[in-house]
Amino acid sequence: MANNTLNNGGVPHHSANRRSERSIDKSKKDIPAIENRNWLLHRHYTRHEYKISKYLIDQELTNSNGHNEYASYLKGLILRREGKIQVSLDCFQNCYNINSANVDNVKQIAKSLFLLGSHKRAVDAYLEAGRMSTAPDWEIHHSLGECYVKLNLSEDAKREFKRSTELTKNEIPYLSLARLYVEENRVNDAIEVYSTALKGSCESEDAAIELGLVYLRVGDDQQAFQQFGTVLAHTASCTAAIVPMAYIIQMHQEYDVALSKYKTAAQILPESYHLWNNIGMCLYGKQKVVAAISCLKRAHYLNPMALLPACNLGRVLLTTGQPASAAIYLCAAVTAAPKNPQPYLLLGIALKKLEDLEGSEKALSKAHSLTPQDPLTLINYAVILEDRGKRDRANEILSDLKDIAAVTTVESQILETARSLSQRLLTNARITEDKRLLNEDEV
Repeated sequence: MANNTLNNGGVPHHSANRRSERSIDKSKKDIPAIENRNWLLHRHYTRHEYKISKYLIDQELTNSNGHNEYASYLKGLILRREGKIQVSLDCFQNCYNINSANVDNVKQIAKSLFLLGSHKRAVDAYLEAGRMSTAPDWEIHHSLGECYVKLNLSEDAKREFKRSTELTKNEIPYLSLARLYVEENRVNDAIEVYSTALKGSCESEDAAIELGLVYLRVGDDQQAFQQFGTVLAHTASCTAAIVPMAYIIQMHQEYDVALSKYKTAAQILPESYHLWNNIGMCLYGKQKVVAAISCLKRAHYLNPMALLPACNLGRVLLTTGQPASAAIYLCAAVTAAPKNPQPYLLLGIALKKLEDLEGSEKALSKAHSLTPQDPLTLINYAVILEDRGKRDRANEILSDLKDIAAVTTVESQILETARSLSQRLLTNARITEDKRLLNEDEV
């Protein structure tokens, strides 16, 4: 009562201060920050719980009227994973409108433009991101290189990939640069880049496998086998290394060992036409023709437009005396690879067996135009020309074959056939000449 009297019945000053502070604290708690649940969004996103992430993100965007940058950013990433590139681009553009100083927003816009096929616009966006970045960013240079590859600007692409390799030890730019060298048939440069990538990351499976494939391409089976073996030492179930290693073994005619490896790979890749094609040819090497045809037909079924299963199936059917069936698959091989001479050669042989000499000549003529110095093509072309009565042209082809045999090694069977054909052409020429002189005497 005394205190109340002293204060004329009013509230004490210190009590009023405490009440005002409590009211201020309460008002602060009633106005939450826009980003107060970003931690929860991040947790669900990193756990790949995308369904609940999208639900929470939509809630946050609704509560913030679309001004939550992080929520919009995560939504763009999730939508891109779902293949909704254009919608994800809208999300990243919203992020840029909220915070135009964030370089990550610009990089994601550029990546979406790249995926949409707008490569020139993507280049402009990545260049803008590079100007905004406070330090050189290897990812920006690498992405620029990928854009230039799509635009067929290989020199600009190589420049950006090289710049990216100078900024990081990550294998990604090294692999992109090496693949570009492989496409340009600069094998030595590609091998050097792959080797550098392996020095920086000795456990890189992709670099080791691709380097092994390059060695396999140039015929260095030992180095290729070593690279594939290194990968399998770390990951025994890596089919990308098992299949080419088994192929090398198969080429050395160790068919049982190769088949055991193919069996392991088939448990992981049961729908691979490459795998079934190799299994078929391995069985063919073991003279198991029926099983080989079955496997090759499966490979052709899995990819009817692939060259190897159709071509190999035609070859095997030819050896089993089924030229009509072989011709069907060889026509499919020609359609799959119209610039590959092998299907034309085999098709010409199949048509000759079917007594379609005109079609055989056309097929072998095409094969000859694609590989004018292949001895097997030359001898078959000369044979069909002789059968068609075009002896002068056949002599020209045999002359070309003789010139090639003088500088390279040619199989003895081809040379023997060429000698026999040459003698037959000479004999026929003499008979024709004798008939011509006899006709003149009679006249």
